Amino acid sequence: MKHRSLITLSVLLAAMRLTLSVQAADAPPQLVPLPRMLTKGQGSLTLTTASRIVAATKELEPLAGILTDEISLTTGMRLTAASGQGAPGDVLLQLDPGLKGEAYTLEVKDYATVKGGSYQSVASGTVTLLQALRAGNGTLTVPLMKIVDEPAYPYRGALIDLARKYHSPGGIEQVIELCRLYKIRYLHLHLTDDQLFMFPSTKFPQLGESNREFARFEPTSKPRIAPYTLDELRALERFAQDRGVYLVPELDLPGHSGRLIADAQGIFGIPGNGSTVNIASPKTLEALTMLLNEVMDVFQSTPYVHLGADEVGLGGLDQTADYKLAQAKYGIKSVHDLYCKFITDLHTVVTKRGKKTIVWEEACNPGGAYPLPKDVRVMVWSQGRNPNDIVKDGYAVVNATWTPLYIVRDNKKSLEFLFDWALPKFGREGSTDYTSLTDTAKLTGTQLCSWENSEAIEIQSLRDRLALVAERAWNPKAGGNFTEFKSRLAHTDGILEKLVNPITIQTRTRFADDENTFTEPLTLTLIPNQPGLKLKYTLDNSLPNDRWLAYTGPITVDQTVHLRAGLFDERGVQQGHLVGSWFRSRIPAKPNLATGKPVTVGPSPDRKDGWFAKIAVDGHADDAGAHWASEGSAPQWLQVDLERVCPINFVNVITYWDDVRYYQWNAEVSVDGQSWKNVLDFSANKTPATAKGYSGRFPKTEARYVRINMLKNSANPFVHIVELIVDEKK
Repeated sequence: MKHRSLITLSVLLAAMRLTLSVQAADAPPQLVPLPRMLTKGQGSLTLTTASRIVAATKELEPLAGILTDEISLTTGMRLTAASGQGAPGDVLLQLDPGLKGEAYTLEVKDYATVKGGSYQSVASGTVTLLQALRAGNGTLTVPLMKIVDEPAYPYRGALIDLARKYHSPGGIEQVIELCRLYKIRYLHLHLTDDQLFMFPSTKFPQLGESNREFARFEPTSKPRIAPYTLDELRALERFAQDRGVYLVPELDLPGHSGRLIADAQGIFGIPGNGSTVNIASPKTLEALTMLLNEVMDVFQSTPYVHLGADEVGLGGLDQTADYKLAQAKYGIKSVHDLYCKFITDLHTVVTKRGKKTIVWEEACNPGGAYPLPKDVRVMVWSQGRNPNDIVKDGYAVVNATWTPLYIVRDNKKSLEFLFDWALPKFGREGSTDYTSLTDTAKLTGTQLCSWENSEAIEIQSLRDRLALVAERAWNPKAGGNFTEFKSRLAHTDGILEKLVNPITIQTRTRFADDENTFTEPLTLTLIPNQPGLKLKYTLDNSLPNDRWLAYTGPITVDQTVHLRAGLFDERGVQQGHLVGSWFRSRIPAKPNLATGKPVTVGPSPDRKDGWFAKIAVDGHADDAGAHWASEGSAPQWLQVDLERVCPINFVNVITYWDDVRYYQWNAEVSVDGQSWKNVLDFSANKTPATAKGYSGRFPKTEARYVRINMLKNSANPFVHIVELIVDEKK
């Protein structure tokens, strides 16, 4: 499974064999995470269509229905959900006040009993039972055994970024199912940022009007995304509650608030600061108090609310009348002190509702005039502050550090890398050196964070990694080697596939570097898991629309694609979830005269980060995310030295594309770098950019230097070139 977060043919078949065949009677159940204590008996309990999933109390009835559906989806056998007392051949779900926290027991004798002190702990036990089932030859069995289990760490979380990329409610449900399967208790919803404000406020209905997706990676981002509806969020809250998962909402404050400010400048804005709310203004605090209460009205079950508090720029605040009034009223000595007070004020709003506050590490300033209250949980992500210092100051911490717990498109750690990680090891971006937490008494858990990724690739990127993070948090002493873990994971991943994906994606291609990068043409086969429905798909990452194609057979691709597929009835109504995957081409491009040649840019200097000029001639023209981005605003130019004078008659400029923006530019050529001749003119272009770029032929001309003058980008002030192709065409 080294190269998968899609379902490759070989791995799919292996997972199906593990899931559907009757295993040896003495084989231990294939569980992820491994329980803390398992005592196996001899033999097994056989379940039949007469068997029931029995809820001993009314509170557990939703869980009985969910387990019934899950068993039907994964094994093909439908049991009956019932209430009352268990009988031989049944599965009994029962609350036991003697079991504290998340402890549960699973005992299988003449019937199976799952006990826990709360709904959530019983939910964990039902997942263990689901994973332990053995189906085959028309029978369904579970080994005789007793499991006594509880997690080592209470906070086991995953984050999805709804404020950069829109996720449909169905896509979020898929992630909730993934969290349930691996006993991930908290799904952190990043609801607001500079790009999208996704909470539907009734107090401030204008919020979200200027929403625009973050278009850094996938093409075809929508120009505007409306916030979720209250009905959608309430349904997701109910869906998660029923599966024992808490949704943790985050309004990222006071920074990362570009949309909030753009849509209500008069309430939240600081003059000249488009990302940070006016923390000095009483009306801002009053408005945010109303907003937070609206959020908590929807997400009622969660014990936590996340306030963000990271990467806050306070420029311009000290020049405002509001700040001067705050100085006089509170004795504020600096804008940073006011920031600290602001976080404590929001914390008070949260605690009044009986909930606890989580913040990113930047908010932890215990020595200031307004120290962060000690009951706030601190999420460490960048190690801007050493976690040992945070713990010494008396705060509980959650390890959410960039290495190895961030997934940012193709910036992610492999499953093998994660296998050697443990929760007390805190990493940072761009480094594999860890800071080890010496006092782990206040280490409360961990969180895997998926940032800036679309719904289409969440399951693909999270599924293996979240399973392993879950095991490290639940049972750090699980032991075993990587091969043994992969064997257990193949079994549980086969279960996940049946729970969340109505369409199986198969490919025979071997992948390189990671689980989605291919170096030869890729053939995708889509297999619907429900008969009688129409299978449609797209390769441009868009949600269902009239441009989606009917699937008629295997799809061969040789460029980076963003696959989404779904099943539809005769009326065109979507049935069930969508499936999605990102496949990144690294097929060597046919070299052209510009490939690998020296490049210069101007008038602004070349960048020193990942968007420097040489990317524009690296031979890879199919990944919109890999491009030269100008340091300064347009106009800017990029020039290639062909290193010899040669005849050319063709230039192709592939810009960043999203099917919305357009670029205006012209091309000049020169023999000596001094005297220039204009050969192509797109200065009046208004055609949206595509993956094919803008190209044109011109009379054959001798040239050594080719300069592309980038004049305008309709989306923002900066200009971008994915690839520059210069050639002599016959």
